[in-house]
Formats: sequence, C-alpha cells, structure tokens
Amino acid sequence: MSGFNRHPWLKWDHVEKFLGQKLPFAEKGQTFLDNMTWVEGYVQDMLKKAMPGMDASISTQGASGAEIFETHEHVIIKVKIAKGEDPRALRVFIKSNQMKLTGFTSGKGRIIKFPTLVLPRSARVSYKQRLLQIKVRKRGLKENYTEAYIRY
Repeated sequence: MSGFNRHPWLKWDHVEKFLGQKLPFAEKGQTFLDNMTWVEGYVQDMLKKAMPGMDASISTQGASGAEIFETHEHVIIKVKIAKGEDPRALRVFIKSNQMKLTGFTSGKGRIIKFPTLVLPRSARVSYKQRLLQIKVRKRGLKENYTEAYIRY
C-alpha cells in the first residue's frame, strides 16, 4: 500500500472539508510523495491564517537586508556585503538582543535585532564570497539562579 491508502478509514475529502480547501497533492492522482515543493507554501499559508498580522516565515529578510534564520539552539544571520566594501574594515558588536555592524565606507552602522535573546560571547562570525555570517547560541530557558546577597 502506498501513501495515504494505508488507512482506509481516513477519508481525505473529510480532511479537506475540515481544512476548508483542497490539498495540493490530491490533483491528477498524485500522492504527497510525488512532489514535496508544495509543503513550505502550504505551511506558510496555514500559519498566516492562524496568526494574521504576524510574519510566519521560517527565515526573514530584515529591514537591514540581513537574512535571519533560527534553529533550536542558534540564531544565524547572513548579511550580503556590497562589492565596494572592505571586509577587513567591518566590525561586529553583539548584545543579547541585537547586533551592530560598523566599518562601512558610508560611515553608517547597521543594527540588526535578534528574534530571541542570545549569548553574545558564543558568537562565531565568518566572511566568505561577500557574505558575512554570524552564528550565535540562543539563551537557554533554563537559567540557574544566582544569589543576590542582602545588605544588613
């Protein structure tokens, strides 16, 4: 048995009725394994419907022109550097909620906000073929308590 025919009790027309739209792989006798390119678009559409007004993308293109990705443990930022820029003049400064790029020929710095809090000292920066990549470890949700001493 292939694809969705393993469970005869599962009726895809009922699933489509519940979702309120046709499933993209149900056309022309396709199974969902024949063409998986529809998955990302389908998930994006569902997230937009579930969270209107929110940017539900997996990676985002920030106002600064940086592409931001999140994994379970890291935030990864990729910044395309223009041809006229000297990559050796660039400097990267990182705080727990944002980073600052300086050293551009225009003299202006760029601020890029992180989607979540990070550990600044864990940052690793690389430059290759006009692409600056910054990888920073996310701050863990389980933080140890630090004792605050009472003054008497």
